[in-house]
Amino acid sequence: METDPLNEVRNIRRMISKECGDDPKKVFEYYLKHQEESKRSRKYRFVNAPMESANAAHATEQTVEPEPE
Repeated sequence: METDPLNEVRNIRRMISKECGDDPKKVFEYYLKHQEESKRSRKYRFVNAPMESANAAHATEQTVEPEPE
């Protein structure tokens, strides 16, 4: 039977969370640490583009319309 990649990712995230004692701050620090290690390894390329230049930036914007009177 074929494995579901999304379930694999979720399971890995759960394992990382448990490894960090299910503490959100520790999980965040875990990801930051591994991101920095990845940057130092130069195996991956990281891009820091301003949000204005991202195509999907507007897709996440929410507007609140005034209620009719």
